[in-house]
Amino acid sequence: MSEDRTIAWGEVKAAPGEFATGMVKVAELSHRGPILMPVMIVNGARPGPCLWLNGAVHGDELNGPMAIRNLLPKLDPQKMAGAVIATPISNPLAFQARQKNTPQDGLDMDMQFPGDPSGTLSQRLAHQLFEQIRRLATHLVDFHTLGTHYDALPYTVFKRLPSASAEVCDQAERLARVFGGTAHCRVDLGGSLNELPGNVAGFLDVQCLKHGIPAFMTELGSGGHIQPDMVSFGERGIASILHELGIWPEAPDAAPQARSITITRRRFLYADHGGLVVDSAPSGVVVKRGELVCRIVDMFGTVQEIRAEQDMYIIASRKNPPVDTGDRVAFVGLEWQEDEEQHG
Repeated sequence: MSEDRTIAWGEVKAAPGEFATGMVKVAELSHRGPILMPVMIVNGARPGPCLWLNGAVHGDELNGPMAIRNLLPKLDPQKMAGAVIATPISNPLAFQARQKNTPQDGLDMDMQFPGDPSGTLSQRLAHQLFEQIRRLATHLVDFHTLGTHYDALPYTVFKRLPSASAEVCDQAERLARVFGGTAHCRVDLGGSLNELPGNVAGFLDVQCLKHGIPAFMTELGSGGHIQPDMVSFGERGIASILHELGIWPEAPDAAPQARSITITRRRFLYADHGGLVVDSAPSGVVVKRGELVCRIVDMFGTVQEIRAEQDMYIIASRKNPPVDTGDRVAFVGLEWQEDEEQHG
């Protein structure tokens, strides 16, 4: 008996050689109206890996979903060996609210994986999504952007976990470099990590690594709006990974050679005083020790100059000027090296 390679989630089904789209019910609203998650499946005519593309786990991150939406219909499943499954809007409630977190429980869904089938709404959504990823995916790309207040060039983030296979982590890093970016951030979760408050172990890519699925994050520009150059970058990155995995036979056109670095230590810089951020160093540049990162001014003068305590690579700079005490004004790399090999 031949193996049945039909891929199905709820009512969305794709036999080998088919492209299917549809909505999967994941929860209900108070009036019993369904909460639906859009799903796209491109099932290749021949067997091979299964790449899962996840977007908008934070509802204001739009460039990744648009890259997925643009590229997948261009794939001919008859030419494919393997499959692509996409959940371009994985948190439909946050997406509907035009905000990062799920409005019903205030949680960051990307800190809730592998989820809880009996928990809050975000935890239940995470559980349903991760059960399908664990069942079907061999590799995963998690699409993000910086917050709406920041400007950044595209970069990737891949983790090293003591509890994950080194081979799986190596594969994730390789795929991140194939995807491309001006910077690649290697984050060691075995050491002390104070970059973000919250449940770092609940990140989707972290849980994938723990379950043997190579996964990484890509940060494509800024949230809250669609940036055509970032969308195009994402489309090409997906195509590069599909070719690398042998799912798609055609390599994308070569990208222009660009500087790329690997960052191994990062931190945020914060405002000590309220005011307006001006004279920000742009993303993608190195600010030398003692040089100005930005100034904070009020209506009467400068209230704070933020200068580099050491050489810093600007991963993201603030583009929304008003800040309160404790707001982030920049995201910087503290340790990095130039990449010798250019991928793609």
